Amino acid sequence: MPDEPQLDCPYLTPCPIFKYFRTYAKKAYLRMYCQGDYETCERYQLRQQGKPVPENLLPHGGTLWDVQPAQ
Repeated sequence: MPDEPQLDCPYLTPCPIFKYFRTYAKKAYLRMYCQGDYETCERYQLRQQGKPVPENLLPHGGTLWDVQPAQ
C-alpha cells in the first residue's frame, strides 16, 4: 500500500521567514517542517493559537536576531 501524500503546512506560502535564507537552508527547513512535520513548527503553533508570530522566529523556536527593546 503506498504512503499517503505528505501535506504542506497551510501557512507555507505567506511565511516570511524564507526571505532570509539561501537555497540550502531554505530547502532544509522546508523538508523538516513545512513539507514534513509542520505541526512541530513554532511559527505554525503560534498561528494556530491566534498569537502574533515574530518575523525572526525560526521553525525550531530560535530566532534570527535579537529583538531590540523599544526606547
